[in-house]
Amino acid sequence: MATQWFTGGALPPPPGIEPNFVDPPSQLHGNIALHTVFLSVATLAVAMRLFTRLYMLRTRLGIDDFFCVLAYCLTITFTGLMFYCFSRGIGRHMWDVPITWLSRTLKYFTIGQYIYTMLTAAVKLAFLFFYYRIFPRHINIRYFISFGIAFVSASHLTLFFLTIFSCSPVSHAWDAAFPGRCWNPKILPYVSGGLSSATDLYVLLLPIHTLWGLNMTTRKRIRLAAVFGLGIFAFAASVVRLAMTHVLTDSQDATWNISRISRWATIEAYTGIICSCLPLLPPLLDKYWPKDFGSSIYRFWSSGSRRKSLDNNKAESEVSLQLQQQNPWQRANYVSPDSVSVQKEYRYRSDDGNFPGRVNAWERIA
Repeated sequence: MATQWFTGGALPPPPGIEPNFVDPPSQLHGNIALHTVFLSVATLAVAMRLFTRLYMLRTRLGIDDFFCVLAYCLTITFTGLMFYCFSRGIGRHMWDVPITWLSRTLKYFTIGQYIYTMLTAAVKLAFLFFYYRIFPRHINIRYFISFGIAFVSASHLTLFFLTIFSCSPVSHAWDAAFPGRCWNPKILPYVSGGLSSATDLYVLLLPIHTLWGLNMTTRKRIRLAAVFGLGIFAFAASVVRLAMTHVLTDSQDATWNISRISRWATIEAYTGIICSCLPLLPPLLDKYWPKDFGSSIYRFWSSGSRRKSLDNNKAESEVSLQLQQQNPWQRANYVSPDSVSVQKEYRYRSDDGNFPGRVNAWERIA
């Protein structure tokens, strides 16, 4: 006699509804479109960041670049796991998911949660180490940056292990056939969501006061506000995800509600990666959009961390104008290009980190 396998739904349907395993209502196409669009934009942003750093600025990759690339790689892994889960029940109602799918689907989704915790930490560390790079002389803000690095690292590492060991044994999280127990399912999602929103807000607000105090035109302030506006969008996504947590914990239709919440988690992660790349892109945009597309963030970093070569005619006109505006009777320590007969390219170095700023010395390039 042949063995009869149970192929019913993972949850009994509500009264009057029949399980549909062929073409059930599903969020599959919307979820795939969301991941595909954000993955494409994030891929372009990371590629432009690396191209700008390596081939235009010709500088070595920093720790901030490492964490940005790490977050991107983890996000690709997370997206791959989500694609599998979407094709095997996540986004369907529980009664439309064959019970034979459920264990493996929840296993891969749980692994995706582990990866998501690490990738959100990597995104925030990419921001914080970038702040550390562009504020070399601002000691006060560096204390807050160091605190943020330590707190994000410690809190997300703790959250990572709490997520793994929230059930004992670990396999009980995705397969109830294994005897065991789990913590209250309402605790960890709220802790995770609240911590993510709080650290997002900290990273977003940390540099605003210092950056806004720079000598910028109104147009540059608008560009700066646009960058942080995208950061606010990522923070808003984390808040929405936290607000929707009750939907998951108060309903038995887990596969449908998990999909709804994961959308906002996806938006938060990808928007963070894209936003972390934007401050590095002005040199690339300046080249292909020459109409004053540069950002004061890049100029502030470049003048504070390295010397930049300028054409002598352009340098002379800009510096002379700045000196006249500051004090028409005092010309600082300025060497006219006319006195140099060999080399027509000069380097400037500004002690206060601003451009254009008070020029203390001009050196001929040997």
